[in-house]
Amino acid sequence: MGQSGKFFRASNVPRATLRRLRVIPSYFFLVWRWSMWLYALIVIVFSHPSYVDTNNINYGSMAAFLLIITFIETLIVTLYAPVLQILFPRLLTTASRQTREQEQLRHQQTDEEGEAELLPPFAQTRNHYWNIAIYGMDVIICGLVMYYSGPFSNPPFGLGSPFYRYGMSTVFAAASAFRYQGGLLAALGYDLFALLGMVIHAPGSTSYTPNAVDIVGSLVDTPIVAILVAYLSNLLENYARSKRQERENARTQAALVHIGETLLKSTGDRNELLQRSIGPIQRGRFDRLTIALIEFSYDDEHPIKLPLHLAPMLTCTETIVPTDQLPDRSSQLIQKVLRTKQKLLTFESLEGKNQGIARLYLLLRKDDHVQLVLGAESLRMTPFKAQHEKFLTIAGTQLLVALDNIRLAEQTVQLAADAERGRIAREIHDGIAQLTYMLSLQAETCEAQAQRIIEASEEDAELLIPLAERLGKMVTISKQALWETRNYMFSLKPLMSGTTTLTQMLGNQLSEFQAISDLPTQLHVEGADDIYDEPRRHSRRYAQIGTTFFRIVQEALTNAYKHAGATRLDVFIRYQPNRIEVDICDDGHGFSIHGAQDSQPPNEEPHILSGHGIRGMQERTTELGGQFAILPQPTGGTIVRASIPL
Repeated sequence: MGQSGKFFRASNVPRATLRRLRVIPSYFFLVWRWSMWLYALIVIVFSHPSYVDTNNINYGSMAAFLLIITFIETLIVTLYAPVLQILFPRLLTTASRQTREQEQLRHQQTDEEGEAELLPPFAQTRNHYWNIAIYGMDVIICGLVMYYSGPFSNPPFGLGSPFYRYGMSTVFAAASAFRYQGGLLAALGYDLFALLGMVIHAPGSTSYTPNAVDIVGSLVDTPIVAILVAYLSNLLENYARSKRQERENARTQAALVHIGETLLKSTGDRNELLQRSIGPIQRGRFDRLTIALIEFSYDDEHPIKLPLHLAPMLTCTETIVPTDQLPDRSSQLIQKVLRTKQKLLTFESLEGKNQGIARLYLLLRKDDHVQLVLGAESLRMTPFKAQHEKFLTIAGTQLLVALDNIRLAEQTVQLAADAERGRIAREIHDGIAQLTYMLSLQAETCEAQAQRIIEASEEDAELLIPLAERLGKMVTISKQALWETRNYMFSLKPLMSGTTTLTQMLGNQLSEFQAISDLPTQLHVEGADDIYDEPRRHSRRYAQIGTTFFRIVQEALTNAYKHAGATRLDVFIRYQPNRIEVDICDDGHGFSIHGAQDSQPPNEEPHILSGHGIRGMQERTTELGGQFAILPQPTGGTIVRASIPL
């Protein structure tokens, strides 16, 4: 390729300009303006052999000046920056590089988002007043050229000017950019210069009496052109809008299908679901995407009414732009939208660049509760539009459905497990527990009958005393078996459900223990659970605390019954503003706390324990951030104390 070919390569011209020269109506504007300029050149060159009149006015110089002015103006308004770039490539190397980068960004944005293909004839800025000034200046220049070129023909104004049709292209441009209002205003301004030529002839014009044909021809053409061009531009815009909508719908459907396929392949893990779905939602649309899942601990009927910006959340972010170009403020913006409970749509212009940072953060609700926040950020020339918000809303709704399916699956598994546990508990109650209870009754009856025989006959006493002792041990063992069987039943059943309170649950537990063991038990309550607000009493943590206290009391009662030799048990429950404390006290023989904990081998439990023992009770307490201790009573016996914060 020759040097001139390299000089005028298309790559030297920004893509937006090339597209502007190809699309309608810019293409027609280009053809019209250049054709009419050539027409004016031909009329001036071949219709006026003499260019100096009796008043020593050099029409040749004036014609050359007007031709040069209109030529430069035509270059600027049709090619503007590319003309200087082609003519002075070395002088404008840095500027051209920046221009190429900006135009590439604009082209990429246009291709990805399907934005307007009907570009206006002139360059557009973000300032509406600057755009009006550009088109207004073109009207003034074309009007003045028409006015001063009047002496070249007859009549010396309006349609008599060789630049009359050239100047009508300014009405074409205004009607294309601003439709009817802009086109008619430009036509009015252009006609004012024609009227000026009628009233005050341009320098060098001969006296002329206007007639109706010349006046109408000079004033009617431009409004008609404005109306026709505005009408055609509206038709083309509507057609382009429908094509853009089709393309956008196709892109959205393809993206949503991809997102749906990704969600279908997801597992039951929420974190993995968010990680796998963030890519398909972001692809081809956003430079950074953030998904924040609000993880409330609440029951379906009683959500915790915490401030949203303080709620725990699971956040996933993916970005394709370095943070030095697109700073990461997603955490602060998420907290902001959670505080205000409103979407965030902003555009931050970057100084010295023809682009800015567009941000869009949406709140997605389910049952009037915010459950998901979607945040999108991109380096763009314009803010995000309604189509982006619509896409994020649809994608986020799909994601919410998938998350809800995970929750429902977990609930289904939990309900199935609870149903099976309930079935096993019923089987134990109707089978082993009943048989154990009957065995205990029979052993007690046999023991009582043996005691009566011993008291009635001294001869048989010596033989029956060992039998009575064995029967007494059998009674004790059967009661212990019945108690442990009942404990297994309670372990299988859900504890705090419905309207059951912690006080009621422990009261029922102690009543059943007393009925089985014949040991006097009493529940002492200090305060009441109504000091806590309703959301806290119905929270999942409160239910976990109740379950933990039930298991600890269960273990402590079993140990006291089997090993402590206690004759009485007292359970104290204290409701404090920020915690709940439970003490299980017995009057047994007690034990050495130091010896029980330190003298035993590391892998062995103290001898007074059953089941998981001290270690199990302590682990249950510490898992919820509480404190556990075993203390001796001054009067003998042991205190098992558990304190758990709310």
